[in-house]
Amino acid sequence: MVHIPWTPSEIARAREVPLIQLLAHLCDFVKEDREYTPLDASRCSRRFQVNCRHRDFRLVLTGEKWVDELVPRDSDHRGGGGAIDLASYLTKSSFVQAVKLCLEAAEVASERR
Repeated sequence: MVHIPWTPSEIARAREVPLIQLLAHLCDFVKEDREYTPLDASRCSRRFQVNCRHRDFRLVLTGEKWVDELVPRDSDHRGGGGAIDLASYLTKSSFVQAVKLCLEAAEVASERR
């Protein structure tokens, strides 16, 4: 059995970290594609080119959902939802490590306010 050192409220707080805030915290390079036009404009999707831990990603963020356009469309690991999932994907980390990264991102953001 795996011990999860986080309380349910800490996990909920980690899940609530805005994806763009998480990218700013984790990635060495983040650039929004200002010319990107989503197929459905009502969904307010945004595209970012990012580099995290020497790996490149082209992410489309729609609310709290994300897709990596560099992964083939038929892959099961092309996208997901929420900050914990994105942190795990970008850093190849476990759930426990991803929660820690998200909580760090939340802390950094609150210190800047």
